[in-house]
Amino acid sequence: MEYLTSANLLPQLQSGFRQGHSTETAVLRVLSDIIQAVDRGDVVALVLLDLSAAFDTVDHEVLLQRLSETFSVTDVAHMWFRSYLSGRTQYVRCSSSRSSTTYFVCGVSQGSVLGPVLFVLYTVDLVWLIESHSLSPHLYADDTQVYGSCSPAAVDALSVTISECSADVASWMRSNRLQLNSDKTEVMWCATDRCQHQLPTAALPIDGVHVAPVSSVRDLGIYIDADLVMRTHVKKTASRCFAVLRQLRQIRRYVSTDTFQALVVALVVTRLDYGNAVLTGLPVYLSRRLQSVLNAVARLIFGLRRSDHVSDALISLHWLRIPQRIQFKVAVLTSVQGSPWLRAILPWSIRPCGRLTESTSSSLRQH
Repeated sequence: MEYLTSANLLPQLQSGFRQGHSTETAVLRVLSDIIQAVDRGDVVALVLLDLSAAFDTVDHEVLLQRLSETFSVTDVAHMWFRSYLSGRTQYVRCSSSRSSTTYFVCGVSQGSVLGPVLFVLYTVDLVWLIESHSLSPHLYADDTQVYGSCSPAAVDALSVTISECSADVASWMRSNRLQLNSDKTEVMWCATDRCQHQLPTAALPIDGVHVAPVSSVRDLGIYIDADLVMRTHVKKTASRCFAVLRQLRQIRRYVSTDTFQALVVALVVTRLDYGNAVLTGLPVYLSRRLQSVLNAVARLIFGLRRSDHVSDALISLHWLRIPQRIQFKVAVLTSVQGSPWLRAILPWSIRPCGRLTESTSSSLRQH
């Protein structure tokens, strides 16, 4: 990893298994680019490609060839990798029954530290292939996001470009023993609410399968709407949190307050916080919807009635309200300790509601 990093060999548009990167930062980068394009008055096409059993189909010989030719891993180091990949066996066990042992010539070891890194190196050419079509890629392991923008008058040309790109991607994957799952591939056109009527509704051919555009997609656990309001993400998050709370309510009397607080933080509050950096500039009515979840959690922990105020309970728990939680996440990601790459893109992601000022960021870091 030190060699790959110092030589700048890791693809910058691959967020999987890299320091300072996560699923949240991957979605944040894509959403930042989409918001910039929509601010210019363009429409954006976002395509989420799905791979079938990607980690299990990595061809060992192709991988070893790529390590030597693309990343200059040769001599003894190359022999180490060949030794690491060769001679592996697998079998299936169910109770006391066990299948016969077989050798496998493809796939990276599941659960290993090296396996995910090898997969990233195996798919590095995919980034360059997508960029050759003048489209923007961003990957997180085997989750591939492809997007491009154009003026409303050039939508047909962009549709053709995306279809050609997807055909080349499918062909590249087949030649590298990977399989594009076209049935699970999603396509969404993004624009402002006033321009929604200009978005195409015709299905887009993706590797021989006609994929109809959808109004929202689930990208790495974060729901994105075609009008970029994040309405679906808030609705899904709130409904799932309340469903978990209904289950936790049944065991409240049987556990201590500290134990119960740990449970709701792990099962509910983490859902509210995941991906909340993309909620900067969220409309007030949607912010209140998420705040109602946090209020319900605080009331349940302290046994308060629905009519009781929760301000003191939130203070006692040291919990920020939803708007401040969002600002705090942005401040953390853009802090001095954060990634310089994130500090470069995050101001664009919060452009609709204005940049986070230095004084606000400093204050939040102190808190």
